Amino acid sequence: MNLEIVDPESLQTFKELKAMRGKEITPEDPSFCSAQCYPVLIGGRLKGAIVFPLVDGYPENKMELIASENIKKALSLKAGDDLEVEIL
Repeated sequence: MNLEIVDPESLQTFKELKAMRGKEITPEDPSFCSAQCYPVLIGGRLKGAIVFPLVDGYPENKMELIASENIKKALSLKAGDDLEVEIL
């Protein structure tokens, strides 16, 4: 699931997180990019991770979330809904 961070305070927090070392994922296939991952709690109840691709020019306000189940369905989200993401 991709999120657009629009709140300036949240964007600053996200930038600080990306400056910290996360769990690095290095793909076996060189045509894919590496990424940093950070464990999170999504919507107060769903464990997941932020995945930040290590790609030049990647949008600074884009957050990619992954979880073991469909995030939108599990949290009954619609486009435009606010979502709390807590760093673990």
